[in-house]
Amino acid sequence: MKQRFTLGCAAGIGALLLSTGCAGSYTPIRPNRIATYQASAANAPVDFGYQFDALRLHGHNKKYLKKEIKKGYHVAAVRVTNHSGRELNFSRDLSLVYGDRPITPVASGTAAQDMKQGVAIYLLYLLLNVTLTTSTSTNGYTTSANNTFLPTGPFIAGGNMLGAGLANDNMRKEFATFDLTNRVIKPGETVYGILSLRETTVAPMRLELRPGIESMYTPGPAPGPAPMPTPPAAAPQRND
Repeated sequence: MKQRFTLGCAAGIGALLLSTGCAGSYTPIRPNRIATYQASAANAPVDFGYQFDALRLHGHNKKYLKKEIKKGYHVAAVRVTNHSGRELNFSRDLSLVYGDRPITPVASGTAAQDMKQGVAIYLLYLLLNVTLTTSTSTNGYTTSANNTFLPTGPFIAGGNMLGAGLANDNMRKEFATFDLTNRVIKPGETVYGILSLRETTVAPMRLELRPGIESMYTPGPAPGPAPMPTPPAAAPQRND
């Protein structure tokens, strides 16, 4: 008695599934746990540090790295400390300068949508089923054969779709948690963020106060010495 395993799908579908691979996981960047940031040029009242290649350096995010490159993104982890003595709104009061020009980071929701891995593609695994063939041979001739169909495709498809959807959701949540859009930074506070930049190359970054805002945070002239108190007038003398 001999047993044979055959795939219940076409060779072309099998090749496509092999090229697609399994669903990828998402490893959080956790910018608040990064020990070393590249410091920008000193520019009080804000201290700014950044780290490019955040998806690659802080996890096995192979699927998302491919999408980052394909969609033309650079994902950076950043650290911002407010030394101004007043509250700063990241979007309203600060300008992100990339090389020699100001840029605006892509909203976290949009970036997560652009870089998510596909989910529906794993429906192709529905076709990847197994047929177990049991045959009986006598004198080298097959005398009987029984085929048992095993519906493995739905389980493989469902597992991959669930994994891909969960990984996409984890990325979306972390990008939203560390979104600095309109984030208010209190005096002396340090905040961490994830910036998604639609740029073809990397360049030095820095934060500057926006025009019209800088004067609000420029210390005024030092107060002069307090005026000397005027001595009380002498009492008039009486001539008796």
